[in-house]
Amino acid sequence: MRGPDLDRPKRRRAVTVERLLDAALETFAEVGFAAASVEDICRRGGFTRGAFYSSFRTKDELFAALYTRETSRELARVEEQLAGIESEDDPVAAAVERCLNTFRADRTWVLVHTEYALHAARHPEAAAALREHAAAMHAQVTALVEGAAARTGLRLAVPADQLARILLALHEGTVLRSITDGDLDGAPDLEHTALLLLLRAAVSD
Repeated sequence: MRGPDLDRPKRRRAVTVERLLDAALETFAEVGFAAASVEDICRRGGFTRGAFYSSFRTKDELFAALYTRETSRELARVEEQLAGIESEDDPVAAAVERCLNTFRADRTWVLVHTEYALHAARHPEAAAALREHAAAMHAQVTALVEGAAARTGLRLAVPADQLARILLALHEGTVLRSITDGDLDGAPDLEHTALLLLLRAAVSD
């Protein structure tokens, strides 16, 4: 049986990792992935280089952990919101409303994700890693789509995996466009309309 003293280093390391991820998110958004140095991240988080390298070997490895954390949080919120969707009078409209309330359409993560995608376009190893992360997220979204369709009794006009890809592309595209247009406040309205039109066409009773 492990005592509290044995668990303390593990808890400290977990806290350190979370703070490094928070610092990386802010730093990457501010100066970009390529321009950000390990020193920049450590300075923002209040750590030494040794603390960074005790948790991550490279910036790319840190980004992988950041991607996993951010997408897992968002998908967990979406899954919670879709619970009980079968009891709604209009499951499609309810799904759109609920999910839009949980989507993290903020400038920080979208900028960081886009920055890394540009980095990956020039670095094959980063591109391969990003494809792996994206495939895992796609599989999770596909499972959410399949589960929601099964519970509501709605038939999909397209395969669940294709609908998942379209949903992800629509979400990322509307948010990114709102950033370049300087209209983050308008992103939810645009995405609401687009999602509702898409899902109305993609499902039937």
